[in-house]
Amino acid sequence: MMRRLATALAAATLSASALAVVVPAQAASAAVAEPRHDETTRIAGFHADPNPVRKHHRISLKGQLQVEQECSPSERGKAEDYATSHVPCDERTRRDWTGEAAGQKIVVLFRAAGRHKWHYVDTIGTGRDGRFYTEVPAYTTGTFRVIFEGARGLAPAEARDWVKVYGRR
Repeated sequence: MMRRLATALAAATLSASALAVVVPAQAASAAVAEPRHDETTRIAGFHADPNPVRKHHRISLKGQLQVEQECSPSERGKAEDYATSHVPCDERTRRDWTGEAAGQKIVVLFRAAGRHKWHYVDTIGTGRDGRFYTEVPAYTTGTFRVIFEGARGLAPAEARDWVKVYGRR
């Protein structure tokens, strides 16, 4: 019995010393790795048009996926440049929204008025400037929802717009 206890104690001591050697190496590599920071995103200008729309006619869904970025020191505090239509960054937040979200996927969902379930409509891609556009048929009054699920380095975002559909059932 004592021999088994001594063997177990020796094994525990050996594994503890091996663990002490491995743990600091892992901790050092974790300390060197940079933390993951997802850039904040938003869907700006999302609109379903026309509103109201006649049943079975087409609705265009459009908007722009934008990424929040820190302004360069040269842009801070400048007045608007009317020649280039560039709006400088906000002096208070020192942040600026750009449409540099090319090639991202946007999921389109629809929920009929008075219902609780969202239905998949389409998946669309963003253009060079983050803009997206699609057309869908109008069947019933409800809410369209566009979702950017996030990507490497980009946080998720979503937007909604309500549409009134009129006409015979």
